[in-house]
Amino acid sequence: MTEEPDPPEVFATLDDEYARDILVATKTDRLSAKELSEECDMSRPTVSRRVTRLVEQGLLEEYTHVDPGGRHYSEYEARLERIEVLLQAEGFDVQIDVRPDPADRITSIFEEMRGD
Repeated sequence: MTEEPDPPEVFATLDDEYARDILVATKTDRLSAKELSEECDMSRPTVSRRVTRLVEQGLLEEYTHVDPGGRHYSEYEARLERIEVLLQAEGFDVQIDVRPDPADRITSIFEEMRGD
């Protein structure tokens, strides 16, 4: 199962304008690195660094495809749904909601069917 996102790391990532732009661009459409570069007006190396960080944190999902010529390419889709920060007497309560990982969703379906 996918680990829960770490709030301090997520906040540090969201402090970066490029990372925020990638999440917004991939909220409704899966986009390749080339498409993200054009859509977000950033260099391919910048896209690559931000995408790697977002995927590692579970905020972005990577889908790999093979084109008719046999070359592999990836498309990316945002998993981040919502971040809620509540100030309480004991400190901050942070809830980060992401769409479940596709593999985790399948596992959950089978576990529910088996009654686990």
